[in-house]
Amino acid sequence: MRAEISEKVVQLFVDIIGFIDRSQVTEQTDFIHDFKIIDDDLTCFVMQIKWQFNVQATQEDWDHITTIKQIVDLIVERSNVQCGH
Repeated sequence: MRAEISEKVVQLFVDIIGFIDRSQVTEQTDFIHDFKIIDDDLTCFVMQIKWQFNVQATQEDWDHITTIKQIVDLIVERSNVQCGH
């Protein structure tokens, strides 16, 4: 299940940001330092994550997140979405 979530998050990131090749993105990707993502794109990405995975997280939670892995961890911990439903 974690691998499936990770793949969905990576694909969402690639789709939203638009200028990054899928092969350049892993769970270790730091979106701010690796790709210099601007706030508007990052906000859109976070909003899509919240919506698609129904993640219950505070702004403080999001403020500490800089990598794909941290987003996947947050989804695994806080998402109300059950795989396959």
